[in-house]
Amino acid sequence: MENRKILKAATGLGGGIGHEGDTCGALTGGVLSLGLYHQDNECNRLWPDCIEYYRRFNTRFGSSKCRDITGIKFKEGYDIRRFLLKGMKCLRLVYTSIESIFDIVEMSERRSPSKGTYRVRPPFDTKKFHCAGIVLSHIESRLNLNLSSISRIARGLSGGIAFQGDICGAFMGGVLALGIMYGTDLRRTQHSRLFRAGLVAMKEGSRVFQNEHLHPSFKTSLRVGMLYKKFVSQFGSADCIDILGKVSRSKNRDSCEEVARSTAQLALDLMSVKTFTFEAAK
Repeated sequence: MENRKILKAATGLGGGIGHEGDTCGALTGGVLSLGLYHQDNECNRLWPDCIEYYRRFNTRFGSSKCRDITGIKFKEGYDIRRFLLKGMKCLRLVYTSIESIFDIVEMSERRSPSKGTYRVRPPFDTKKFHCAGIVLSHIESRLNLNLSSISRIARGLSGGIAFQGDICGAFMGGVLALGIMYGTDLRRTQHSRLFRAGLVAMKEGSRVFQNEHLHPSFKTSLRVGMLYKKFVSQFGSADCIDILGKVSRSKNRDSCEEVARSTAQLALDLMSVKTFTFEAAK
């Protein structure tokens, strides 16, 4: 049951977070996988593995961003046609990333546990602060959802993925919450619906994502895309390094807590919308 919940939470990661072309879903998905592997360990074992995975990913593919790796903007014109016709690149990337995860896990099993505490910069230097976890906690307190297991495996997203300044962990907490609420249960998804969505995409291009009833995952991606736009509009960027760069170092903790509270409310607002239309998602 818990593993299905994790997969459901990850529904909005595709296409660079809700098809926005941002951080690659193979990267964020890999970080969540490492979080699952280390869920019973201290963060000083999780974070080095996430950093190593991030380093390998960027070295291999030249960027962490979907738009840079694929050269495709899913929500512009007919770019998605090129993706469907040349989608093997993403499949190879996913398989390579899986191999990297297994390699890192094997190395972790052979490595002696780190001594002491893994040192990180403020505001992430206390066990109480966990960007995605704060957002999930806010949402959990407002809705009848049990998000504790998701919060624990999302620890590697702190500081923009293991303190690399990439996609904001608070934003990712909102993405995971929307996935839990609206995400796809893979066991109940008919392959024919994915095939049909592909045919519509070849004909209509980016407009395929406007219909949340065409494929189960679109219900999540529409809301994640809207969260992305609202988040960037409010904070100027989706990347941790850009957001923290606008505030003084002494106020980083307060700034991150405010981002987390605001993100939780944005996600909650989107959960109150029963049916999304393209006009509403603009």
